[in-house]
Amino acid sequence: MGGTVSVVDLEKYIVDNVETAIREGYIKIYYQPVIRTITGKICAAEALTRWEDPNYGFLSPASYISALTRAKKIHLLDIHVINSVCRDIREKIDNGATPFPVSVNITQYDFTECDMLNVFEEAEQDSGVPAKYLCLEISEEIFRDNSDIQRVIDQLLSREHEKWLSDFGVGYGAFSALEKKYSVIKFDVRFLHSLKGESLKRGRIIIAYYINMIKRLNFSTLVEGIETEEEYAYFKDLGCEMIQGFFFSKPMPIKELDKQGFEVESIEERGYYNTIGQIEIENGTMYDQTGVFGADAMAIFEYKDQTFTYLYQNEANKQYLRFLGDLTSQSAERIINQKSGLLQEKLRPFIRELKNEKKDIRFSHVYRGNIINIRAKFVAKNPKTGALALVVYTSMSHDSHLNKAALFTKAMGEIYRMYDRIDLIDMRDGRIKNTYMNTTEYGGISEGALFTEAAEEWSREYITPEERDEFMEFMDLSTFKERMIKRKGIRDRKKFRTQMDDGRYLPKAYILLPIEMDGKDLVLFGIVNIDAAEQ
Repeated sequence: MGGTVSVVDLEKYIVDNVETAIREGYIKIYYQPVIRTITGKICAAEALTRWEDPNYGFLSPASYISALTRAKKIHLLDIHVINSVCRDIREKIDNGATPFPVSVNITQYDFTECDMLNVFEEAEQDSGVPAKYLCLEISEEIFRDNSDIQRVIDQLLSREHEKWLSDFGVGYGAFSALEKKYSVIKFDVRFLHSLKGESLKRGRIIIAYYINMIKRLNFSTLVEGIETEEEYAYFKDLGCEMIQGFFFSKPMPIKELDKQGFEVESIEERGYYNTIGQIEIENGTMYDQTGVFGADAMAIFEYKDQTFTYLYQNEANKQYLRFLGDLTSQSAERIINQKSGLLQEKLRPFIRELKNEKKDIRFSHVYRGNIINIRAKFVAKNPKTGALALVVYTSMSHDSHLNKAALFTKAMGEIYRMYDRIDLIDMRDGRIKNTYMNTTEYGGISEGALFTEAAEEWSREYITPEERDEFMEFMDLSTFKERMIKRKGIRDRKKFRTQMDDGRYLPKAYILLPIEMDGKDLVLFGIVNIDAAEQ
């Protein structure tokens, strides 16, 4: 259609033709995915509409939504969205794909101009889609002075629909929302895009405060309007549970979204991840490099298949890892997940308590001369995988607060610090009984293995080829006692060039020491980290 059209005429056209546009397929359903920050998977999506008119071309959603709202015809559009979403979810289920919950925007006129309870029931019955896949996204103002709407909402919630609050912090919805229970609180942070410098910093501080306040009330948080990697990283570090925005995907038809390669969260796991996401985040940082923290280091772990994995850590925990020896979350996981050692001996009862869903589990551990105090609590269990989620708070004891026993423990820690690893071998069966490791640069753990087999494997993987024969001769326990008698020594010690995981060969001192413990003849095998001055 040529020429221009006035706002009044366009609005009249929209109101008069909305039913035709729905019937003829001019109004299509688009989906913008919601991403779970700790998994990177789609955990939901928001249903949006796009009107491609044969006369006026692309119509702005803001123009037709406002026009239909003023004419009290917005319910026609929203009914179309509900029915279309149910059909799309049904098609995904029939095709064997993993469906995800979809939020549908609902207004007060949906309740005053039609029977919204009946609309949902008919759409779900016709499609066979469970109510839990349809989330009601509403603004708080629709409840104002209208108890009838609240009663209908309550009936919908009783059928397992989720209730999402959109645009928290805007107008009426700022604090009256906190009186009611929501599944998800949405923050639209697009207003931050126009801010710079101190204004941007203050705006982010306000959002961060709101997010933690909402978590304290056990609501899930969703930030929408994320457009850059920097924004994503910032809100993820805040502990924001879910994120939506152009950084991940623009809104698109369901078939196009399916081609984007996103993994989809199982609906069975939704409650598990929601519980994790509602944990209040403590974003304090360490004061300095003295071992004294201004706030506890905090991390959220998942324990699955006998392995701990970081899901989240605050800034204090990152600094804490750096303080312990420039550790990253990956190298820290490697230490924690060793098959045996002093830490692992303490973790075994810890894991038993965790599986019993204990909320206050404590122990201390010495690592590189530092006494590390651990406090943890069970968070949730994944009903699909059996994984356990836990939150861990870590602090270090300052010397002025240590008693004599702790000082002794710390002193022993300094001794341990000289060794890269220590193994105890039972001479009766030749098996490794206990292993301690103090390095992430090389080496695996083989508690319970035959020492001769472990030595052969170690020789192949870590000892420089020209020294392997000499190494195996040194590690031969059948000749060890005879060698000690001949040497009239209390231990045997030799240096061997040992390969690190990054390919470097460094000299390491290998020690064999006979000891007796509880009436058993044991051999202590140790690898000493040689200082540069000694090399």
